[in-house]
Amino acid sequence: MMAACSVGAFALLGCTPPKASYAFRASPLDAKHAVALTGDEIMGRGRPPEQWVEVASGRALTERFPEVGAMEVDGIGDELKRYIRDEEGRWFLESVDAIGDRSRSEFSPALGMAPARLAPGEIVAAEAQMRVTYLKSGESRTQGPSRRTIEHGGAVLAELPTGPTVVQVIKVRFESTMTSAQAIHVSEFYVLPGVGPVAERTSDLVRVFGLRLRESNHEFVRDLQGTVVRP
Repeated sequence: MMAACSVGAFALLGCTPPKASYAFRASPLDAKHAVALTGDEIMGRGRPPEQWVEVASGRALTERFPEVGAMEVDGIGDELKRYIRDEEGRWFLESVDAIGDRSRSEFSPALGMAPARLAPGEIVAAEAQMRVTYLKSGESRTQGPSRRTIEHGGAVLAELPTGPTVVQVIKVRFESTMTSAQAIHVSEFYVLPGVGPVAERTSDLVRVFGLRLRESNHEFVRDLQGTVVRP
């Protein structure tokens, strides 16, 4: 799960979260276990709605991701993300609607999200101008440069609900510098080749006029067989 700002935001289901019953752990593996990933594997193209869990609270979440097509729409929680996938298999983000914040962030050019293929140790960077407007009126709020890097961090042995699993680590850093604010999003997500992302760790920091306004950290795990969420 990824965003211009994050591969990770989710829609909360239900009002009473179950008690957390899972701890996510991952141990580094030798380089021989690292394999290249396609952009489709990194982005999880075409996968159906999935059950996920926020590790700290045990809350059940549902992630909906793009279906096959030229223009992809990703509705997760209070965000709507518009993706483009080109003929080579590269992924780009055109805009993000933050419903709760009543704002739209648009990228020019579309911000690179995933290359067609990412080899172990490879780092790919993308830059774009980010323009933020009010969702209803379209009036400009702020603008400035943004930069995103994606790195293949090798392989780890992850303790998933279904048992120990060799997965590939993808590291993402997104930073935007607006007129009066700065936002930094850092995430590690864990991709099972042929399946897609199965876990994610995120960290977000927002500064306004140089002052730390908001900071958050989260862990999510994909509930592959309904073993994490307990009634």
